[in-house]
Formats: sequence, structure tokens, C-alpha cells
Amino acid sequence: MSVTALATVDLVLLLLAAALGLASLRAWARHRASGFPVAKISAHLTLQIISVGIWAAFAITGELPIAWVAFAVITVGQVFGDLLMFASYRARHPAAAGSNYRAVSGDVLSFRRPVPALHALTGALAWFGMLGICLLATAGA
Repeated sequence: MSVTALATVDLVLLLLAAALGLASLRAWARHRASGFPVAKISAHLTLQIISVGIWAAFAITGELPIAWVAFAVITVGQVFGDLLMFASYRARHPAAAGSNYRAVSGDVLSFRRPVPALHALTGALAWFGMLGICLLATAGA
């Protein structure tokens, strides 16, 4: 399979992760209390939308630098996604201040809330897919 075909498959994963993320966000917005992290949500959404657009450009052009830029942008966006994961956990477990990454990610991946769990898993698959495709394209360059 060509690198551009792989990039297109990964683009589908990215779009699925985005759809799941929006569904998760809608559910959170319906139940939100004070302290809804609008700035973190805005940063995560903006960076992820930009990275998906850049990745789509890579899938069309096959230009390696575009792939690495998309990967860099999505990686920064993922940091905000992790911050949102912590914010959501704290909103649902106010007494659990200072929770560690293992506890918070374990909560997400417990599938007690299937949409956020699927968003996290699909997003991780897409991110690792992007990394692998970038490395494969670099090795073949």
C-alpha cells in the first residue's frame, strides 16, 4: 500500500476520532457545571482541525514536510486533549484532586463512558498511524 493510501486511511481514522470527540463534547456541555474549560476546548479543537486539514493536504500531495507539520500540530493538540481528560475527570470526581495520569486515563478507558473511550482509542490509533506513516515516508525519501 502506498504512503498516500495509508495517509488516506489514517485521515478516515482522524475524522472518526473528531466525530467521537464532538459527540463527547456535546454530552459534557449538557452536564457541565462551573469551570467548563472553554479555552482548553478551543485550543484542542482548533489544533486538531488544523492538523486534520494539513494531513489531508499531505494525503493529496504526498509532500513529506507537510506530513511532519501535521504530526507536530496534532501532537500539541493532543496535549490539550489530555488536559481536557483531566478536567473532565475532576468535574466528575471533585474529591479526587491531584489524580495521576494512570488513574485518569484508566477512568476513560474503563468504557463507563463509551464515547470518550472510543474517542481516546481512535485518536491514539490515528496519532500512532500518523507517526508510522511519517517515519515510513521519511525512510522511503
